[in-house]
Amino acid sequence: MGVGSLVVCSMRGRTILGIVMADGRPTHTGELSLIDAVVADAPRVAPHMLALAEWMARYYATPLSVCLRLMLPPGAEGTLRRSDDGRWSLAPLPMGRRQLIASAPSDGGTARHQTIVDVLRQFGRPVSAADLCRAAHTTNATLRAMAERGLLALEEGVLDDETPATMPASTIPTLTDEQMAAVAALDVDGFATRLLHGVTGSGKTEVYLRLIERARAKGRSSLVLVPEIALTPQISERLLSRLGGGVVVWHSGLSVGERARADARIRRGDADVVIGARSAVFAPLHDLGLIVVDEEHDGSYKQDSSPRYDARQVAYRRAYAEGACLVYGSATPRPESWYTLEHVTMLRRADGAALPAVEIVDMRTQAPGPISRQLGQALQGAMTRGEKAILLLNRRGLARQALCRACGWIGRCPRCDVPLVVHDRPPRLMCHHCGFGAPVPQLCPSCGSSDVIRQGSGTQGLAEALERVVPGANVIRLDSDAIAKRGELERRLEQFRAPGAAILFGTQMVAKGHDLPDVTVAGVLDADAALQQPDFRAEERAFSLIVQLAGRAGRRNEPATVFVQAWEPAARAVRLGARHAVAEFLDGEVERRGEHGFPPFGHLVRIAVEASGRQLVHDTARLLADTIAVTLPSARVMGPVSLHRLRERHRSAILVRGERAVDLAPVIRNIVDEHLAGRRDGLRVVVDVDPQDT
Repeated sequence: MGVGSLVVCSMRGRTILGIVMADGRPTHTGELSLIDAVVADAPRVAPHMLALAEWMARYYATPLSVCLRLMLPPGAEGTLRRSDDGRWSLAPLPMGRRQLIASAPSDGGTARHQTIVDVLRQFGRPVSAADLCRAAHTTNATLRAMAERGLLALEEGVLDDETPATMPASTIPTLTDEQMAAVAALDVDGFATRLLHGVTGSGKTEVYLRLIERARAKGRSSLVLVPEIALTPQISERLLSRLGGGVVVWHSGLSVGERARADARIRRGDADVVIGARSAVFAPLHDLGLIVVDEEHDGSYKQDSSPRYDARQVAYRRAYAEGACLVYGSATPRPESWYTLEHVTMLRRADGAALPAVEIVDMRTQAPGPISRQLGQALQGAMTRGEKAILLLNRRGLARQALCRACGWIGRCPRCDVPLVVHDRPPRLMCHHCGFGAPVPQLCPSCGSSDVIRQGSGTQGLAEALERVVPGANVIRLDSDAIAKRGELERRLEQFRAPGAAILFGTQMVAKGHDLPDVTVAGVLDADAALQQPDFRAEERAFSLIVQLAGRAGRRNEPATVFVQAWEPAARAVRLGARHAVAEFLDGEVERRGEHGFPPFGHLVRIAVEASGRQLVHDTARLLADTIAVTLPSARVMGPVSLHRLRERHRSAILVRGERAVDLAPVIRNIVDEHLAGRRDGLRVVVDVDPQDT
């Protein structure tokens, strides 16, 4: 038994899994339970990962046990078993998912068939049908027809190796001068942090690849983080095809078995590069030399359930502890990164293309509807020429709400006190917070009028508008409703990439990191909607969405135009976003935050109080705010403020601002724990360190 070993203990009649944290004499003064056994053949948790869990527990004011769970091998807690001879072990998990596998290419058939056979041969081994379809721009139906003719073999199974063949050297791009300078500046041995600020299309991914190759040449491993699972297919395909073996994908969307397989490959030393979303920051890599945090501005790096960690901050701590170089990359960095980190800048696109022209459309001068006259004409022209367009509307559903024009009734969720969103197919009123649903009324429930209308468009409503503006166009929707099925995101992106005119539209995921060809028109609808949120990051978010969406257009030197539709066209975030003025916006944002002491000039802790009783929430929040103000006189306590009811529970929030989170969080946690001790009234208090939503 050693530090990091998994062990079995009996506590209060329950058998639990534990981790050995130290091997010295016990320091606990309370009742102790003896270790029953060591889990046979279970991998140990590395000392630096145990230290990371202890740091997280302190920094985020979270129980250590909750943080340690993130360090366990995938599925460990659910697979603990005892054999007949009394030995404890972890039950084996299915190592990967069954899928359709293509192999045994054979010449013959049409010219198109021969092209697919040649692509399969380039892989040099059996490959998933999905990967072959992507690489050869074909379909499963074509592969099945080829299998019937004996041109290849198709069978259900689990791949032994899911990494594609290495890209031929001739296809590796030549670096631009800016890229070469960036690689030189970022190729650092030992701990260092840098901000890679590159305009959209400047080739940041190629810089990451060169850094990974250099780390591999030095015998060190690399970790690449992306903000959302939806972005892993594109960048992982690039890394896999370029780096060949030794690359694994890691995120919560994989099955436990798939993550266990990736975990086993890393621990055996068969993989030295991990690409994944937030949870990949805990991958058990050895001798970590490089961490890349791509799209570092994205708030999705913050976990919204316990432990409420920020993967960007955890990556920093891990890089510091393991002597790795940490690169934060973005076209629109956070003010925190812009102010605190050394910049490495790439201001030109890798292919020499200019950033697209941006036109601001004042929606106060337009007819009702989500698509302005200027954008509609541009879409019609692009579809006629066989080009592509991307539209961003950061709101799901058919319409924002149902409204009675006779009496002003608005359909509201009975559990959450928010308007219900109108959805189509089937027509329903839906709550995006709790999932409550109800039929769309034909008559107003309040006054009986038949004048019930839909107000404000969502992505489903935008689809209807597109059918009117460009009838018969190939329109592809990308939002969480449309891509709920596994593999649907990749399928829709491939559909958009196929030759021919098409319109890709959806929520903010259409603006995130996609490298898409032939896009000559882009549009940001309701570009200033984020400015209506009572959050000090509202301008930052609106600005980032505009710049990021604009960056999807004209990436192959095609002449492109971006339309930014806004009700407040003079807003600073809109004006500067339309000019791609990143430095000017961030310098101003840093100055504004400095005047008010917001990050990066201080840290925030948010305390959310909720219960079924309104008065209980009010009284508790007031007491906590007063106690914190007395206990932490150097901090500023803001609130409490009442929030809308959520899932039939009343809520209130307190915001505490101070110089350092490590000084605030433990004190606040102790105050909360003392107040909650022994209570049985359903009161819940959440402490969120460095919150993204305030």
